[in-house]
Amino acid sequence: MSGRDAASMIVALVLLLLPSCQTPAEKEHELTDQCHREGPCKKQGLCTGRCTPEPCVCVVATSADCQQSAECESLGKCSAQDGKCVVASNADCARAMGCKPSGLCTAKDGACIVGSDGDCQRSELCQNQQRCSMKSGACVDASFNPALLNPALANAQPPDRFKVKLTTAKGDFVIEVQKAWAPLAAERFYNLVKIGYYNDNAIYRIDGNTVEFGVHGKPDISAVWLETKMQDEAPKQPNDRGYVVFPKPRPNFRWAPLAIHTKNNTDLDGAGYAPFGKVIQGMNVVDSLTRMPVAKSPDPAKIQQGGNAYLKTAFPDLEYIKSATLVP
Repeated sequence: MSGRDAASMIVALVLLLLPSCQTPAEKEHELTDQCHREGPCKKQGLCTGRCTPEPCVCVVATSADCQQSAECESLGKCSAQDGKCVVASNADCARAMGCKPSGLCTAKDGACIVGSDGDCQRSELCQNQQRCSMKSGACVDASFNPALLNPALANAQPPDRFKVKLTTAKGDFVIEVQKAWAPLAAERFYNLVKIGYYNDNAIYRIDGNTVEFGVHGKPDISAVWLETKMQDEAPKQPNDRGYVVFPKPRPNFRWAPLAIHTKNNTDLDGAGYAPFGKVIQGMNVVDSLTRMPVAKSPDPAKIQQGGNAYLKTAFPDLEYIKSATLVP
């Protein structure tokens, strides 16, 4: 090592050992600026420089630090406590990304939870799917019937004659069912309506011959009902305009999809299509539903796989059955 290099090293060591000219407050101010530029600030809220006592470190000192952190928006950890960002109030939760989608808007034990029906009513689940009741800290669909996922529970016996009102954006129509025409079909339709199966169902075929709907918007529900097929029944009424049937693409394959004849389709009599009801009011509403070519209609098999999420992306202009209800 040359004499010049040795002298430079000695000078550097002396400078390191000299006391700093900055006051603790100045050092903390400088460190705070540095903290704001570093990754831990955005991730953890470590945004305040503290040098008393030494060593100088970046810490969470205020709720403002927390509000700049990633965890504040994502988890609602927006209040400073013991040098950490925590959930300390409902206001913290209201800032969290999870509040609107899931209703996690009430602070409890340092976490955001569903604490009231009011939380659920603010959630996207409520606005989009009417899931507005609180149960075990979650927003649930108040009208959801367990039989939708367990067909064995849908076993009510229908009266000999009953009516069902179906509501669309174009208006309402009413189907009258006569059990004597096709008892198995009448019982299936009665129970599906009673448990809310046809609510928010896409009308996926309107081709001038029939109007068809009944593949559920949630694939898991369609899947269980697809496994509960009905035996064929001999037709006792013609497949004429206004009559309602469960289509049978092959023997003993009726399950939940429905077809309303919009013209005389009596050629289906010989194929064993068994009408169980008839539109007695609002056939003009059925006729007004927007017709679509078969080639441009959704594939029912794809609806079974993707449900309404698939339909609303690929076929945004479809008509829907908004609700189906038993009426006097």
